[in-house]
Amino acid sequence: MKRRPTVIDVAKQAHVGASTVSRFLRGVKVRPQAAVRIAKAVESLGYHPDETARALRGGRSRTIGVLLPKVSNVFFSQSVQMMEEEARKSGCAVILLTHQDRMAQQTEHLTTLRRYRVDGVIITATPGTTSADIRAVLPEVPVVAFDNLFSPDFDSVVLRNRDAGRIATEHLIRHGYKSIACVTGKPEIYSFQERAAGYQEAMLKKGLKPNMITAANYEQLRFALAATIRSKTRPTAMLSLSDFATLTILSTFNELGLKSPSTLPLVGFDDFGFAPLVDPPLTVVRQPIESMVRYAMDTLFRRIDGESFEAAQTIMLAGELICRRSCGCL
Repeated sequence: MKRRPTVIDVAKQAHVGASTVSRFLRGVKVRPQAAVRIAKAVESLGYHPDETARALRGGRSRTIGVLLPKVSNVFFSQSVQMMEEEARKSGCAVILLTHQDRMAQQTEHLTTLRRYRVDGVIITATPGTTSADIRAVLPEVPVVAFDNLFSPDFDSVVLRNRDAGRIATEHLIRHGYKSIACVTGKPEIYSFQERAAGYQEAMLKKGLKPNMITAANYEQLRFALAATIRSKTRPTAMLSLSDFATLTILSTFNELGLKSPSTLPLVGFDDFGFAPLVDPPLTVVRQPIESMVRYAMDTLFRRIDGESFEAAQTIMLAGELICRRSCGCL
């Protein structure tokens, strides 16, 4: 088999010392003429650094673990794409795993990340997770909670979910709707709980009765919605707490032969691609995904680099209400 080229081979071809090659590969400035010769030697030899050996020598694997519930919805798919971009800027790779909101699967994936010696982890933990669950597997690895607050022991980056739920509900109330239903699947999820709490606060403040339509999964939610829409006490407007819930509402409207969502005014969460294309276009709460990702990655890298904070930080960012016509706006 052909021998894999080494730093020594690159150094000989570039007529420099091996330490100069190492500095160049780490991004340390070297003499311009030497840098040109090293770059040409690396290309001609097809040299690639041995990251495993580098990790053993330097204590860094240059990898970041990202553990999410799923990547099939807009929020997480966009988030992980931005996380990869931010990691690449820092010379790191991302190991992406999904736990599907299953505790056993989450533990298995955390063990995998430990085996790969990741430098840090960003996690949207499954409901019921504690700091002890994480530290039992990753006792020393920096961890940042993303999109949920499951423990005060970890840095966290989240949306101001309660404020967002309240603002969206108040917007519907200002349109004159009094019977507003709040719709979600998987109500045990932190962000949905907080958004629902904001909805309830806004309703009770105006002396209106909250109406939660929830189910353990989105298939069951579809049946619950159909029963509610067919009933004599059908709500006059709806607040959806996620893109999956919004899609469930729209598909239920379609099955019942309703012109969605003009028949029943609607405000949703997450500004997915076709939200402006629905007739009428959907009013949504847009999450600041780019800012959330950058705060999470910056915090994680600062922890990896050994920067000491007095305590775990919680960064909460505001959502933006994007008004279109589904709520009654013209």
